[in-house]
Amino acid sequence: LAMNGCPDKDNDGIADKDDRCPDVAGIKANKGCPEVKAEVLKVFEKALRGIQFESGKAIIKSSSFGILDDVVKVMKDNPAYGLEINGHTDDQGADDMNMTLSQDRAFAVKAYISGKGIDELRMKSLGFGETQPVTENKTSFGRSQNRRVEFKVIF
Repeated sequence: LAMNGCPDKDNDGIADKDDRCPDVAGIKANKGCPEVKAEVLKVFEKALRGIQFESGKAIIKSSSFGILDDVVKVMKDNPAYGLEINGHTDDQGADDMNMTLSQDRAFAVKAYISGKGIDELRMKSLGFGETQPVTENKTSFGRSQNRRVEFKVIF
């Protein structure tokens, strides 16, 4: 690739000035950082359904700590990773309360992870309330699918 004289320490074809991970070969889609490992995606998939909160509150149930500790390990093992933590609710209750609840829950997860030694500057937490359902809210099963915390690796 024509680098026009720009340095590329890791020889991945992405100039260091544009490479978010200049010391590790990566892919263009991840701004020069490595592809997210399949086992990391599995941990995040488990966390999607496994993080439970007290009803109507942003208090994480202790049964969720094991899964969150797995997320902490992923972050410790992959220092190039940033983490976006997205909170979602079902459609029960007032829209504005659900928006606030989803933001508070995402922030509670961020606080838990930073409390385990991960720099909070590597994370951002966002709440989407009931605006991004993954299925219908007509059944209790559907609502349980829509109440979730999603993790996304960012670079």
